[in-house]
Amino acid sequence: MPTSRLTISGDIGGISMLSTINRSADGQVGHDVTLPAATAGTVSSYTAGPPEQWTLNLPGHGLAVSDIIDVYWDAGRRYGMQVVDVTGDDVTIQDGSTAGGDNIPTTQGYAVTASRQTTIDTDFDGDLLTLIGALAKARAHLGFFDAGGALVLSVDLTDSELWYWASGGTASNPLAGKVIDYVVATQADSSAAANLKLGLIYDSTA
Repeated sequence: MPTSRLTISGDIGGISMLSTINRSADGQVGHDVTLPAATAGTVSSYTAGPPEQWTLNLPGHGLAVSDIIDVYWDAGRRYGMQVVDVTGDDVTIQDGSTAGGDNIPTTQGYAVTASRQTTIDTDFDGDLLTLIGALAKARAHLGFFDAGGALVLSVDLTDSELWYWASGGTASNPLAGKVIDYVVATQADSSAAANLKLGLIYDSTA
């Protein structure tokens, strides 16, 4: 039976705190993934909708029509954007079926990065979760999808800050009632690839 341990230490308000979370379960899943570097660029133009469309100038992007990307900028991010046209370095995008997040800036020349979604093949029943955590060495985004392609949970990751949920605590299970078929992930850093770690343990019965 797998046992996972999560230790958190530090201080809040000048008071030292140390907490260790131990959970055991019947099974475990772990993914250690390298997310490609994002492509840096700028907003070229904006067309009011519907559908709203943004054209981004992304030198060396390697994108193609129908790709699904996430777009990051200094104050936010928008995920699930679909590429609808590619002309040289200019990439035109609009909301895909699972788009969400913040509104992309419309100012010409506004700096952004864009990243094609990486799919992580993983299967688990959210009701059986005992402990789940994710950590990325960059700003990143995770989307959890069911077998029908519906987005059931969107998670923003801060650079090097752990996101987690543990059973038995005061927080509700973010994946209760959901059966996950795959996860998509991107990262915001255009200077280098970034490591993403995703792990979970689960019971065989609810």
